[in-house]
Amino acid sequence: MLKQTLLPIWSLLFGIAILTVASALQSSLIGIRASIESFNTSATGLIMSAYYLGFIIGSMIVPNWIRNVGHIRVFAAVASLASITILMQSVVVNPWFWMLMRMFTGLCYAALFIVTESWLNGISTNTNRGRLFSIYIIEIWASQTIGQALLNIANPGGYGLFILTSVLISLALVPLLLVRTPSPTIDIPEKLNILGLMKTAPLGVTGVIIAGITSGAMLGLGALYAKSIGMNIVQISMFIGASYIGGMLLQWPIGLLSDRQDRRVTILWVAIVGAAVALIVPFGNSMNNQPIMMFGMFMVGAFVFPMYSLASSHINDQLRPEQILSASSGIILLNGVGGMSGPLIAAILMDWVNLDALFWFVAFMNLFVILMAMYRINYQPAMVIEEQGDQIPVALAVSPVATAEMLVEADTSIQTDENPHEVEIKL
Repeated sequence: MLKQTLLPIWSLLFGIAILTVASALQSSLIGIRASIESFNTSATGLIMSAYYLGFIIGSMIVPNWIRNVGHIRVFAAVASLASITILMQSVVVNPWFWMLMRMFTGLCYAALFIVTESWLNGISTNTNRGRLFSIYIIEIWASQTIGQALLNIANPGGYGLFILTSVLISLALVPLLLVRTPSPTIDIPEKLNILGLMKTAPLGVTGVIIAGITSGAMLGLGALYAKSIGMNIVQISMFIGASYIGGMLLQWPIGLLSDRQDRRVTILWVAIVGAAVALIVPFGNSMNNQPIMMFGMFMVGAFVFPMYSLASSHINDQLRPEQILSASSGIILLNGVGGMSGPLIAAILMDWVNLDALFWFVAFMNLFVILMAMYRINYQPAMVIEEQGDQIPVALAVSPVATAEMLVEADTSIQTDENPHEVEIKL
């Protein structure tokens, strides 16, 4: 059954995988090259933050582009632009120029993911959509790990990895053109009441923002941190890759646990463990013990990265089905705002204090989730477990399309107007 489901869309899934490999490779490459070029940490933080600004802008404007000119034209245009932006960064080595290029890269990737995800949604059916998007999320995590391994192919100080990233982005266009299916429709709302979303699920909103801050800081500056403490390229790729593996392996077990108890309790203890394990890497660095540092990154991925899925799932528990599309856009926006601020704040702290401040910052950010979770558990009665939707295995770099579909699939128990956990909200 699974084979019959995947065969018709293998080219699309392959194209998505190539895109994600390129995205992960590019993120670490920029951080390492910034260190080689002696950019200060704050400048690198601004460069990494610019990606999330572009991603937010892209999530807002790309749906209109698709409606006007179609999926293929949009994909071809932004794939070409994404290839150009990464190549230009190898030619013009200037932090301000890189910031601009990184913003365009974020916009392009938002468009690329929206096109491919909406296409995947259009191909899938009600009977296989849940399985397809679960496979898609696994593919995202695995591809991000592979992207780190590609750092070892060439010297980051040269042109090779920039060219490889450009080639991968261009290659992703080929399998998409081989998908024999009509262009799907796309309907992402443009109007959104963020305040209403905050009122409905304050813990979920807090978790989504903090997840953006922590993942943005870790993935944006993790390679820079590793390079600055003397790791070589092989060690850097293992260092960052360990976090992806941790996130991939632990997200589902943690999600299943959250389905079987008050999800707020799961969010609370995951935030507590996440705050604690974030200190393992600085401890390993103080002892000059790289195995401990690798283990620390694995644990960060295992207990910090799943917060995005848990918080999104908690928001979904509070919504009616007709609110889900707007909420998915809100989740992307709030997570993107966190992603923009995380690398910038962490970079400043790394400049002012020391490099280990990156991980202290991650631990400190989790304290906000801990406090909010404790307050909400005491203030608001727990939902009936059967009324909770399934956990949403959302990856760290997906568009509102995939987020909305995972929200819909998770909403197995449709709530009624009499449900006390629903409040008036117009998204």
